[in-house]
Amino acid sequence: MNATPPTSEEIDRPRRGARTWLPTVVLAILLVAVVAIAALDLTVFRPAAASSSSTQGSVTVVDDSGRSVTVSGVPTRIIVLGPSVMDILFRLGLRADVVGVDGGPASAGGVLDDYSPGQVANWSLSSLPVITWDPTLDVEAVIALNPDLVVAGSGFSLSQLESLQSTYGIPCLYLNPPTLAGIEYDVSIVGAVTRTNATAVALNEQMEASMLSDANELVNITAVPSVFLTYYPDAGGYWTFGPGSFGNDLILDAGATSITENDTLANSEEVSGSYILAANPAAIIVGTGFGLEEQNYSLSPDWSSFGAVQAGHVIALNAIYLTEPDPSMIFGLANLITLLHPELSGGTPL
Repeated sequence: MNATPPTSEEIDRPRRGARTWLPTVVLAILLVAVVAIAALDLTVFRPAAASSSSTQGSVTVVDDSGRSVTVSGVPTRIIVLGPSVMDILFRLGLRADVVGVDGGPASAGGVLDDYSPGQVANWSLSSLPVITWDPTLDVEAVIALNPDLVVAGSGFSLSQLESLQSTYGIPCLYLNPPTLAGIEYDVSIVGAVTRTNATAVALNEQMEASMLSDANELVNITAVPSVFLTYYPDAGGYWTFGPGSFGNDLILDAGATSITENDTLANSEEVSGSYILAANPAAIIVGTGFGLEEQNYSLSPDWSSFGAVQAGHVIALNAIYLTEPDPSMIFGLANLITLLHPELSGGTPL
């Protein structure tokens, strides 16, 4: 495992052995974990996690970097840095308050450098000013838009955000949830600082109901397949997720186990072909989009030798769904469960 992670321009802004346990034992552990997460969400991930001061007309929250961020008044000029952030703000009814969005230079497609055509259309982003951020955030472009709040997703420089906040007094919220449950927390703190608490609570309740439905569906599965999820391939191997990541959580909550669930290096280094051969996953999930197709993975090490490839157990999904931790990831979990468990529709388990 080595090399440097791919840059955001290369793919959908990724910010990033054989199973030996008895299936019944794994299933029991898995279902307990899923139900526990659903139960936990009902009591923990609420706007109450954010402290507020009505006398000063401000709200203070703790973002995913552990920073306390205070927002005075109701923000009406918001800069969005990241599709996962836009997904949350759109669902909270805040699209009209967004005055700028991240992207690449015009030569690289502008907003389409970071957002899919579908996102640009659904969120009406084409008319918004684009703020470039790679290799550094265009601070002048940010200041010119006179924002009263900047919300950034995973992959953006925390030090640049802190500098922006300390130098210009613009509150900067950083959202980078390590788990699917953390998405609810992010919805809560965004709802708190934008004073859309009621909408945030309703959205969290919808996500909780969806996860509970997923957990109930998993009761009917007969096998817990081992899975390898990769969102980007190159000549050296495959980029994936390790323990303590929303990517690992996604696999767990879909009723499967990740072959890298105990490998902390998988969060920062690519996985080799020999690594995957030794683990022999029953299925491989690959990210596609922004010019990356399933066939691109066949150019990486040992692809044709993987048992899952030979068995036809390769699942291609838009990498935005795999790499952007937002409500869409939770609502799309049911589809992943269906793909990983053909036995639910009368097929043969993977």
